Amino acid sequence: MREIEVKARLIDKDGFLKTAKELGIEFGTVVSQDDATYENELPYDDPDWNIFRLRKQDGKLILTMKHKASTRSRDNHEYETSVENEAEMVKMLNRLGFTHGIRVKKQRRVAHYNGLEICMDEIDELGCFVEAEKLAEDTADVDSIQSELWDVLLKLGVHPDDRVHLGYDMLMRQYRSEAE
Repeated sequence: MREIEVKARLIDKDGFLKTAKELGIEFGTVVSQDDATYENELPYDDPDWNIFRLRKQDGKLILTMKHKASTRSRDNHEYETSVENEAEMVKMLNRLGFTHGIRVKKQRRVAHYNGLEICMDEIDELGCFVEAEKLAEDTADVDSIQSELWDVLLKLGVHPDDRVHLGYDMLMRQYRSEAE
């Protein structure tokens, strides 16, 4: 399976939520997520690139591994599992050559609409974003699915100029390097 998504800065949160409600899209309660990435030395565009994320959420620890499914932005294979012991998991990742990358804290609200997941994220230091995503088979047509996802975001008042092609970890890295 692969996760295909589109992401944008959310400029008008109140208007977005009002339009979502008019379309019958109900966002759930706020969930706090505290993510730490673990990365290796390979460049992002290398076919062997992988990234791990340890997420703390609701008293649980979730390990996610992502790797590129294609050269398209926001098109990744993604695998997740629960972890009981964070310190031991970090030792394993370090032993495999993955070191701590970046920390991202966010408040997330999730909704479902026509088989898609829509996430509204308030990222500490970065602001508000919206993601629309769909799980698809490995042979899925990425362009078609991303177009479908954008159609939903357009209905919700999100402008294509606000599209973001980077993950929150990369956005945080950019933000912090510009702040120095």
